[in-house]
Amino acid sequence: MGGDRLPVGRRVAYWRGRRRLSQQVFADRLGKSKSWVDKVERGVRSLDRVSTLQEIATVLRIDAAVLLGRDVQPAQVIERAAEVERIRAALSRYEVPLGRAAGGRCCRPGRWPGR
Repeated sequence: MGGDRLPVGRRVAYWRGRRRLSQQVFADRLGKSKSWVDKVERGVRSLDRVSTLQEIATVLRIDAAVLLGRDVQPAQVIERAAEVERIRAALSRYEVPLGRAAGGRCCRPGRWPGR
């Protein structure tokens, strides 16, 4: 989305568009008017209540921190992703047999038992 500098209203508009919701449908799900949604998205009306921000995030199926432009990936998640990449790199260095013969013996491609 490219934007920690984007105002909250622009983020709401972006995510509403990503979810393919019209302003009217979005407003109906929030229990607000279409005019209210339009004003929020244009920055005319501010989102100063945490509960409203949470409701919007719930309807958009995103974390409220995303609407505020905050990093929502905790260090633990980033660290795990790095570990997964290290494991993938290690596993890619090994040749993996493609099948097993009866009795648990490995088979190389083209060398199946009984052939």
